[in-house]
Amino acid sequence: MKVKIPNITHALCVDASCSGNPWPMEYRAVELHTRKEIFHSPIYPTGTNNLGEFLAIYDGIRYIENLKNKTKTKNSSQVPSPKSQSRYECIFSDSETALAWMKSKKIKTTLKYTEETKDLLEKVQEAITWIKTHDFDIPIRKRETEIRWEIPADFDRK
Repeated sequence: MKVKIPNITHALCVDASCSGNPWPMEYRAVELHTRKEIFHSPIYPTGTNNLGEFLAIYDGIRYIENLKNKTKTKNSSQVPSPKSQSRYECIFSDSETALAWMKSKKIKTTLKYTEETKDLLEKVQEAITWIKTHDFDIPIRKRETEIRWEIPADFDRK
């Protein structure tokens, strides 16, 4: 059976890198159509891949929301064109766990609060609070890596 996959070219792709659990962790976003890195987190000394994937989606949403707000403020009479930088069709992630956390607006982690994890877990709490209190309309989609290869934001450390 052939699967119909939407042909989306203007998207933000997010991914995290964490070689162990827990381990130093970082995440980033890359534009699908240009492969340009849009943001890159600091390296957290102790984290998990799932937390990084979740925060990458959150930061992607915030990035797109900020672009929309800047466009509205700059010229309230014009709607951004579908291909302008402030108009992404979706955010792609290859993490089913992070997508489920976004949908439920809750996370499940066993990472303990320590001096090393403090900054990361405070950022996670900020993300959860923001997601629960704000509406956003950017679709968050699973990247079909088995069909479309690695997500462009992949750190290529496998």
